[in-house]
Amino acid sequence: MTTTMATTQRSERLFPPVDPERRAVDCPVVKVTLLEDRAQVQRSARITVKKGHNTLRIMEVAPVLQDVSLRAESGAGGTVLDVRVRRALRILEVDKPEEARRLEAEIERLTRELRDLDEERDRLDQRHRITLEIVSKGAGEVPDDAGWGLVNPQVWHDTFESLFKKARTLREQVMHLGARHEDLTRELDRLIRERKAMDRVDHHHVAWLEVDVQAASDGEVDLSVGYVVPNALWRPWHSARLSGTGSLRFQSFAAVWQNTGEDWRDVELVFSTARSSLGTNPPTLTDDLLTAQRKSPEVVIQAREVAIQKASVPGGPAGGGGAPAMPATVDLPGVDDGGDVQNLKAPQRATVPSDGRPNLVPLSTFETPAQVSLVCMPELEPVVFLRSIQENAGRHPILAGPVELVRDSGAVGWTRVLFVAPKERFQLGFGPDDDLRVTRQVDKESEVDDVGKWNITVTQVQDFISNLGGTDKELELVERIPVSEIEHVKITLLADKTDGQPTVDDNGLVTFKVKVGAHKHERVRMFWRAAVAPGVNVPRLRG
Repeated sequence: MTTTMATTQRSERLFPPVDPERRAVDCPVVKVTLLEDRAQVQRSARITVKKGHNTLRIMEVAPVLQDVSLRAESGAGGTVLDVRVRRALRILEVDKPEEARRLEAEIERLTRELRDLDEERDRLDQRHRITLEIVSKGAGEVPDDAGWGLVNPQVWHDTFESLFKKARTLREQVMHLGARHEDLTRELDRLIRERKAMDRVDHHHVAWLEVDVQAASDGEVDLSVGYVVPNALWRPWHSARLSGTGSLRFQSFAAVWQNTGEDWRDVELVFSTARSSLGTNPPTLTDDLLTAQRKSPEVVIQAREVAIQKASVPGGPAGGGGAPAMPATVDLPGVDDGGDVQNLKAPQRATVPSDGRPNLVPLSTFETPAQVSLVCMPELEPVVFLRSIQENAGRHPILAGPVELVRDSGAVGWTRVLFVAPKERFQLGFGPDDDLRVTRQVDKESEVDDVGKWNITVTQVQDFISNLGGTDKELELVERIPVSEIEHVKITLLADKTDGQPTVDDNGLVTFKVKVGAHKHERVRMFWRAAVAPGVNVPRLRG
């Protein structure tokens, strides 16, 4: 009886109304599989049916569901004859929640206040300009008055002092109103964003499902309904906590957004990297036209910078994570699953409201020993960073995504991690060391070989490292030299002039082991030579 009364009240607020002849049943959302840009919703319930044709209605369904994806099945004892979605417009203003009405009233009030403030500021600014114009014209008349013998310094002093005081007062008022305008604008923008986040689909439209079930006899049958909805997505999100004992606790979360018009309450969540939106048709083949071209007698060399994405960390198997720079703009790329579709199930049920706001759902946690060291790449940034190298000790891969960095003192920043397979080593940077300072200096000398006429350039790189702390520090200093792919350019590290015994990898990265005592400084020098064959046009090599 209570359900019928509630349904009748709801039908009075919808256009078109629901069919009162259909029996309302409760078929809640039990499972949601989230993809990169959509979600597969599964509803399930055990319902009571009568022998023959049963007309059922399932309320509070997402209005944005894709009709072609709607499917319904029943268990033994029943057969689903038809399932369809119905939509209606919610037309009464009173349906808005109280918080939304409060925000709209506050937005309207701030808009009026901003309009009045702009008018007042324009008026004061105009008075300020007129006052300065009077001062300018008055100062221009002083020499003319003095030429006619009308000299009255006291009157001039009092007049200009009054005008300057008035101009300063007006200017201060304009600046005060400008600051107030900025504060109100920020507050208005915040309220507008908050109001938009509350602007759910089901505040304007509602939808329900109509299901026809044929039952062989009176009793209960299992009903299952599935469909796909847009406006729902997920992305990986991680947190790494490095303790003072060298242990790393790594937690993986799924950041979930959804604004479908239906709340997912206490549901089973599965996060998939499958890309159902990608087409399966092969690409269209086009003609590839081949033409002959005379070889140029001049050899032109192209110097380029290549971003090296390391596929391994020293001391571990192939693979590993990197930390590319965070973009300045909002970017939401797809989920990198390493080429193999991942289906990650949340260990616990969760609730995701339809409000368009992010919700963090825990996925996995592991602890592992970390190899902590200091590293500096002064060509990119003259700062010494704390780096940790550890193994993915979890059962699942770490998907590419942002990582919150936490130490014993609290959060220290953000970075990103690439795809990391289980048992694979990866590295994270935990911010700069406050005690170490680095300065880099580059010098070049060029000459032409008298015998072979090769153009030779010797580059000297000097790194000065100062330790302001009270303890000794050891760090890895990483420089780089160009890598030549042709015989016309030869790059050589001058080991006899270079300090220490650095290691050089295939990518031209030169690594030094440096120890700096407390309150001391060290200098590291590196020399490398670039020899270019005569007649070769090569741009300037970066040192």
